[in-house]
Amino acid sequence: MSVDALWQLHEELRIVLAAKMAAQRQDMDDRLRDLEQFSAASQRAVTALRPKAGPFYRNPDQPSQVWSGRGLRPRWLVFQLASGRKLDEFRVEGQPCMSGTGNDPHGQISA
Repeated sequence: MSVDALWQLHEELRIVLAAKMAAQRQDMDDRLRDLEQFSAASQRAVTALRPKAGPFYRNPDQPSQVWSGRGLRPRWLVFQLASGRKLDEFRVEGQPCMSGTGNDPHGQISA
């Protein structure tokens, strides 16, 4: 084969490969979009089933500061606990009490 024929073959291959890659990229983008929609829908369903976290703990110094018991402890509670107070002292009345079990209301082991 001559160099010109090889170059022509190379150009044709490059065009065919570019078209196939574009088609595959489009197919993958479509699949990813479907997965994102499925993921968002399932996340909404899980979130809808999760019970709302009411305030389980309240700052007695500033009653507007509450904590549901989820996530990191707020600074006001960390300072109060460091000063020697107990977590149950901040519990909102009428909320389930887990004292004596060593667990907080969400099943996490307290330190």
